Amino acid sequence: MDDLQAFGIEAGKGRYDEEGFYGLVLVYTVLFNKVAKTLDAFGLTPAKMNVLMIIKHQGGEAGLSQREIGRCLMVTASNMTRLLDKLEIEKLIERSGREGDRRVKVVRVSRRGSQLLDDAWPGYMKTMKSAMGKLSQAEQKMLAGLMFRWFRDLKG
Repeated sequence: MDDLQAFGIEAGKGRYDEEGFYGLVLVYTVLFNKVAKTLDAFGLTPAKMNVLMIIKHQGGEAGLSQREIGRCLMVTASNMTRLLDKLEIEKLIERSGREGDRRVKVVRVSRRGSQLLDDAWPGYMKTMKSAMGKLSQAEQKMLAGLMFRWFRDLKG
């Protein structure tokens, strides 16, 4: 069975909106699984990796509030709290009250978390480059342009 037929779509029938949308879903699923397999060797999930990367690169030494992290990931507060609780138990992050307003929890990547990111990064990049290597450089450039334009348009 053709991959798109699983969604009730016959390729080449002029339903390009559906072919494109479900094609994107299929590609995302394959990429997610490849990245998850790579990160599993480090005890990380794609969600944990994303949170750690956001905190480390956007928050730096100052860290980010849980609310700021949640906005970057577009997840519910309860999901964010559960994920941060797991990362804290694993000693990959540290949470503390913000000076001047202890109600706000600031999250920073711990030394251990930073080292884990450094260790996982080469395999993560290898997986990404291998996946993107299926396209020519011109196709990669075109895809990047289309995706970022689409993102900006959808974001409003």
